[in-house]
Amino acid sequence: MNNPDVFQQPHHEVVIVGLGPTGATLANILAGYGLDVLVLEREESVYPLPRAVHFDDEAMRVFQSIGLAEGIGRDARVNVGTKFVDRDQKLLLDWPRPQETGPLGWYPSYRFHQPDLEAELNRGIAACKTVTLHRGASVTAVTDLGKVVEVNYSHDGAEHMVTADYVIGTDGAKSVVRAAMDCEWEDLGFQERWLVIDVQLNRPRPDLGDFTIQTCDRDRPTTYVRCPREWRRWEISLWPEEEAADVTTEEFIWPRLRPAITPDEGRIARKAVYSFESKLASRWREGRLMIAGDAAHLMPPFLGQGMCTGIRDVANLAWKLAAILRWDAPDSLLDSYECERREHTRIYIETAVRVGEMMNSAQTTDELIHAVQPDGSAKMSSIEKGLGGALGLSNDMMRGKRACQPRLVSGELLGDVMENKFAIICSEQFATSLESMSRKYSKVFWSDSDKALSDLLFKNEASSIVIRPDFYILASLKANAATEEQIEFFQFLSEFFGNFQGVVKNSTPV
Repeated sequence: MNNPDVFQQPHHEVVIVGLGPTGATLANILAGYGLDVLVLEREESVYPLPRAVHFDDEAMRVFQSIGLAEGIGRDARVNVGTKFVDRDQKLLLDWPRPQETGPLGWYPSYRFHQPDLEAELNRGIAACKTVTLHRGASVTAVTDLGKVVEVNYSHDGAEHMVTADYVIGTDGAKSVVRAAMDCEWEDLGFQERWLVIDVQLNRPRPDLGDFTIQTCDRDRPTTYVRCPREWRRWEISLWPEEEAADVTTEEFIWPRLRPAITPDEGRIARKAVYSFESKLASRWREGRLMIAGDAAHLMPPFLGQGMCTGIRDVANLAWKLAAILRWDAPDSLLDSYECERREHTRIYIETAVRVGEMMNSAQTTDELIHAVQPDGSAKMSSIEKGLGGALGLSNDMMRGKRACQPRLVSGELLGDVMENKFAIICSEQFATSLESMSRKYSKVFWSDSDKALSDLLFKNEASSIVIRPDFYILASLKANAATEEQIEFFQFLSEFFGNFQGVVKNSTPV
C-alpha cells in the first residue's frame, strides 16, 4: 500500500514479528547496539508449557553476549548424553556428552524448560530501554515500500500502522513475513508424525535415569528425555493410520512410555501430535524483509538443533543490521545473510533426517554406529559446521569457522570483553598497525599480554585472527605469512572497517 502519509507514522529501526526464543534473542542483541526495536507478538503471555528442550554451547555463547547466561544456566541442566537401546531396553550404544566446558567456553549440551528460558529472555527485554513490546498484536500486512517497510497490525482493539527500516519475521512456520516475501518452501523429503508427551513427576523417579534414551524399534521408535527438575518428555512415533484423537488418550499413552511410568507417579501436562518436517525457505531476504528461525527452516528434532539454528540465524543477522544502522555499512552487507546461513542450516537438517531415519530402524550396534557415524567409528561428536560462502578473502582457510572462546588472564571469557564488536587478536609485530582500525567497530587484543590469546594463535598457526560479533572468524593471517599475504590481509581489513562495501565486493563465496 503506497500511503503518502507513511513517513508521518511512528517509525522504528527494526520491527520483529514473533517473540519466541529466536525473536527474543534478536531483540536483546539489537538492544545492545542501542537500536530502536518494536516487537509484535500475537500471544498475550509466554506459553506455560515446554516445547524445545535442548540448546548447545553456541546458543549459550549468544546468551552470554546479552548478559543472560547466568540466569539461563541456573535453570538448565547439563546434558549427560544418550543411550540407544533396543525394544527390550538392552543397551546398543552409549553416547555420553562431555561434563566439562568445551572450546566455546560452555558445556556442549544443555536440557532446559522453555518457559524458564523465555522468562529470562523477556526479563532482558524488559530492561532494554530501546525495545517496545506489544503482546496480543496481530500483524495484518507487511509492505516493503522501498525506503521503508509499512507494518499494519491490530492491538488493544485498534488498528495501527508503523514504518521500519527493516522487518524480521521470527514468527514460525506460518510466518506472515515469509508470506509477504512470497517465497516457497524447499522440501527436503522428511515427514513423520510423532506424539510428544510432557510429564510432570509427582515424586522423584531417579531410576528413570539422567540420560536421554532412544529406543530403536522399527515398529515404534520412542525417545525419553530427562528435562530439568520434575519435567520429563516422551516422543512416540505414530503409524500413518493412527488418528490424533486416539493417540492422545491416556489409555494409549501410559502403556507406551519407556522407561515405564504410571499415572500415580506423574501427570500428563501436555500431549500433542507433531508433523516433523525438513524444509528450507527458498529466500531468507527480500529487500527490507528477512526471516529467521522456524520461519526460515524446519527440521526434525533428532539433533536438538531447531532452536539452536534459529539462535545462530539472529546472531548472524543482528551485527549486520547494527553495522548498517550504526556503522555506516551499505545495505548490501545483508546479502551475505542468506548466503552464510541457508546452506549451513541445510547440513543440520540433512544430518537430522539421516540420523532420525536410520537410528530409529537400527537393530544392532553396528547398524546404529553406521547410522550416526558414516565412517563407522563408535565415537559420536557434535556437528561443528562453519559458514559456507562466508564473508572474507577466498584464500583464507579459516574464514567462516567457529572461533573458540578462551578464558583470559583476568578470568573473563573473551566474549565478555568484546562488547558486541569485532575482536582483533594479534601478536606484537602487528599490534600498532591493527590498533589503527576503527574502535567504533572493533577491539584489539595483544596476544603477547595474555597466554590464552597467545595459545589461540599458536594452535591455529596464525599471527592474527579477527572474530566477528557472532563468534565466527572473519579473517586470519598465517604465522610467517609472506609479505604479499600480509598486504592482502591489511588491505582487506582496511576496506572492511573503512568501507563495508569493500568486503562485499572482494569476498568470494566457496
